[in-house]
Amino acid sequence: MRGRTLGALLLLFGTVMLVRGRGPGGLFVELLWLAALVAIAMVLWRVLLPRYGLKPTLIVHAIVAVVAVTTLKFLAGAGILGFIALGFWLVYRHPGKSRDWALVPFGIMATVSAVAAVDELIPAWDSGVVYLLGMTATFTAVYLLPKEHGGARWALWPALVWAFITLTANDPGGGLARWIVPLALIGTGVVLLGWARRKRG
Repeated sequence: MRGRTLGALLLLFGTVMLVRGRGPGGLFVELLWLAALVAIAMVLWRVLLPRYGLKPTLIVHAIVAVVAVTTLKFLAGAGILGFIALGFWLVYRHPGKSRDWALVPFGIMATVSAVAAVDELIPAWDSGVVYLLGMTATFTAVYLLPKEHGGARWALWPALVWAFITLTANDPGGGLARWIVPLALIGTGVVLLGWARRKRG
């Protein structure tokens, strides 16, 4: 670990601890605290993984997640779900043996974490829309990714289903008919993009 990186992390961690020690601080301080814990978790992952392997590193990651959920009040739910999503993402990015299976769980857990965060940070928003958009984005990304990076053709169908559900849920006036042509164009464009990526690969 570079001294500059360690110094920056300690500075951030210490500053947030100092602010927290002066009182609850509210959502803003919890956001800083959560960001500091995420940064520390990612640095620990990079340092420990080459030396000790995947399983011990995942245990340390889980310990940091427990620290997050036990020290947060407003963002405890979003924090633990976010750490689970981050764990899947880091497993997916782990070099060597293919772990493409972790991509979909990452997207799902990141979506649920975003829903929990929106419920707490912006309660006026409809978190159901965030969930539907997140699920659509997850499977669309899996379809569009190159095969060597975890992309898969089967993801097109759940992506289209989630897109249809999203649009239907946000069309209380029943005006979906006027969206059919643009949606058909967008869907065709997604299919062609995925086909072109795989052909080029």
